[in-house]
Amino acid sequence: MKTLLKQTFCASFVVTALLLPVTGQAATYYVATSGNNSNPGTSSNPWQTVAYAVKKMSAGDTTYVRGGTYREGGVIQFGRSGTSSYPIKLLSAPGEFPIIDFVDKTTNKQIRFQNFSGSKYPIGWITVQGFQIRNAYNGFKINNGHDLTIRGNAIQNSGSQGIHGNGTRILIERNRINLNGSDSTYNHGIYMNGTAVTAINNLIYGNKCYGIQVNGTVSYDSSKHPGPEFAKSSNWILSNNTFAYNGCAGVVLWGSTPSLRAENNIFYENANTKASTSTQGINFISLTSTGIMIRNNLSYASGSGAMRFLGTGAKEGTNYTQSSNIVNALKPAFVNAPATLPSSPNFALPSGSSAIDKGLVISSAKIAYNGTSRPKGSTYDVGAYEYNGSTSQLVLAAPTSAQAQ
Repeated sequence: MKTLLKQTFCASFVVTALLLPVTGQAATYYVATSGNNSNPGTSSNPWQTVAYAVKKMSAGDTTYVRGGTYREGGVIQFGRSGTSSYPIKLLSAPGEFPIIDFVDKTTNKQIRFQNFSGSKYPIGWITVQGFQIRNAYNGFKINNGHDLTIRGNAIQNSGSQGIHGNGTRILIERNRINLNGSDSTYNHGIYMNGTAVTAINNLIYGNKCYGIQVNGTVSYDSSKHPGPEFAKSSNWILSNNTFAYNGCAGVVLWGSTPSLRAENNIFYENANTKASTSTQGINFISLTSTGIMIRNNLSYASGSGAMRFLGTGAKEGTNYTQSSNIVNALKPAFVNAPATLPSSPNFALPSGSSAIDKGLVISSAKIAYNGTSRPKGSTYDVGAYEYNGSTSQLVLAAPTSAQAQ
């Protein structure tokens, strides 16, 4: 069996290599609202639309998008892979935070990772960083993605999911994922399956149902997936996220999600229109897997809705272990987060917050949502923020050159 899996995995990446374009030299392009797609895409003669730039990029290329609002008429599709040495990067221009507005949330209006040769083929080594993404159907749609980075974006008001799809080795880091979905049962901030998905230092709030749904019900199908790692869900890391005001629990684990770690997260006032016996932290639906670790999380609900930290659909000691979680004992004391979602929430930690110095040291989460390196105190704070003496709410900004690596 191990030999078969190894052969399948290797074969999938042979396919990827064969589908990569042959490029002579990595290029840097620019997009501006004042540009024209007939231009060469240079700094002085930029392109006009993000979709055009994305379609043109090959391995090693970087595109910088200048500030302004881009009302894209359809899908923005990454159809070619980068490589581990020459990734493709779509970045906001330094000091700017461009808006991609899909306007009406209709189907296929989204940023899509899907190989031009077909959805069954892998696509990877791509970074998207520093955008406000509004009014899409899905903010991001991933079909058999690998080695993708979604960092520092504001993904909001999608008609369906904030991020939806499948893949392996996907990093979702320091994003604001809020107010997505129109269906209170099926629409979530993130809804994915696959292996080695890491979601760290994100603000995930006000989504129609779950903040994150880990779909462990998908079976490997060689006609649809490059390898088993693109289908089955295992080895997820959910660390230092703040889940608040979502219509259902902050996280749900569905089916088989072995070796998942949920650590250093804050779960706050989720499912606050549901019964007090409902779950506002981590729910379980038909969970069959083992090896799940739930540690050093802070869960608080005022009592206006769901109160449970962990759902009843799994057995402690069999499906999961837990330790050092703080449950309904201490409020995180955010700067501005009452029992119901305000118009302008502020999830920064003030001095004296019960989330300060309560976390584990997790190397992958060392840069907090507010750009502060961890730890500032004796150990990591819990949640997306690291207290640094300031209670200002972060306004997401363009990446520095160091953050864009």
